[in-house]
Amino acid sequence: MKSNYKYGSLASFVEIPSIDWAKGRPQIFPVEEPLEIEIGFGTGEYLTDLAGAARGVNFIGFEQCPTRIIKTLRKLHQEGLSNVRLMRIDAAWGFEFLLKGAAVDRVHCLFPCPWPKKRHAKNRLFQAAFLTLVRSRLRNGGVLRVVTDHHPYAEWIEEQLPGTGFSLQRRMIGAVHGTKFEKKWQDGGQEQFDELLLTADQPYRYQEIGVSAVTVYFCRSFNAERLVLEGISGRITVSFPDQLFDAGRRAGMVHAIVSEDGRMQHVWVSIDPTEKGWCVAAAAGTAVLPTEGVQKAVELVYQAVEKSGR
Repeated sequence: MKSNYKYGSLASFVEIPSIDWAKGRPQIFPVEEPLEIEIGFGTGEYLTDLAGAARGVNFIGFEQCPTRIIKTLRKLHQEGLSNVRLMRIDAAWGFEFLLKGAAVDRVHCLFPCPWPKKRHAKNRLFQAAFLTLVRSRLRNGGVLRVVTDHHPYAEWIEEQLPGTGFSLQRRMIGAVHGTKFEKKWQDGGQEQFDELLLTADQPYRYQEIGVSAVTVYFCRSFNAERLVLEGISGRITVSFPDQLFDAGRRAGMVHAIVSEDGRMQHVWVSIDPTEKGWCVAAAAGTAVLPTEGVQKAVELVYQAVEKSGR
């Protein structure tokens, strides 16, 4: 039966707010199978082909564009694939917060943005630090495969490799993926692309971070009229552009913008009366990762609430 929904089905979509961070990194699939990741799956042609050809393998796709996610959900629904999960998340945070160490067999990334201008190089994905993070998630012998249309970017990635735990095989390949972006380059006259096969077989060092739920605070008293929120700046920047208080419900809400590691999250922090006192916590349903910056934003609201009641 044909679905009337543009996305076909949401069964393959994993929402960040649904994750219970108190249990640590989530189990994405009900049954553990070999696991592969695609970074930036675009409109899903390659990911759908991979999953259809290997139904005994689990696949996770990271993408930040909602329109592309919708198109890929439709493809997965049409093909009847249940071994894929899609997540709207920055790839670096996806690897850091969602994936366990040595749990991934293969990582795919086709035509990542090369940020060709020198002043934009800091935005490139495959920095040495990110490569080391990916290495920590791959099993020994696992492979990261990158295909790029930009030859200087391939050379730059090769320069990042020392100390990341990878050995490299590099070659030129033709157009074999059938993706939207590959066809775009073909239409422009490009027929050869750089393929980098990075095998996880070398020593490396990576400092693992713990993952836990954002701390919940309790204050004895709260005076909304005396609430003064002060942000911070630096490696972690927190600002508070909005706040509101419902006198009838005796509940408050603070909007925090958190910037860290070049990435931004919007956090709503709730201030609610409970039997234990005024509860300050990340609002239920907030689509945030429990990063250091988010922890700090909630702590700053707690300190302001506590000060207001003195």
